Amino acid sequence: MLKVRFVLFFVLAAILVACAPADGQSLQVTDVWARPGLAGGNSAAYFVIENGTGSNDSLLSAASDVAGAVEMHMTTMQDGNMQMVHQQEVPVQIGKTEFKPGGLHVMLIGLNQDLNPGDTFSLTLDFATAGAMPLEVTVSEP
Repeated sequence: MLKVRFVLFFVLAAILVACAPADGQSLQVTDVWARPGLAGGNSAAYFVIENGTGSNDSLLSAASDVAGAVEMHMTTMQDGNMQMVHQQEVPVQIGKTEFKPGGLHVMLIGLNQDLNPGDTFSLTLDFATAGAMPLEVTVSEP
């Protein structure tokens, strides 16, 4: 009986290890891109956060040296007018959280340089639980 319990414990532990993300993080960020923009102007970055194995988290901020300010925004329609509403934090629940045109996005305000298609730059996302996650962003046309 003890041998059966040991084998079951070992099999269950192996399954849990196999299901865990390879890098130890429960969040994965994919489809990272940004719009082109001119120095002094604005741009926006988009991506998908996949939370498939962890618990709920929150995106607290984003940072990049490519712009004077980096903010999280949500595009909404109010009285027929499109508005961008600053987000202090974005809940990241189990599943996918999409930052996409017409929805959640990261605003790059006061660009320090031109962003041309094919350029890349660094963007760091800071999560409440997962911590800092550096990304490489590629500039492309929508």
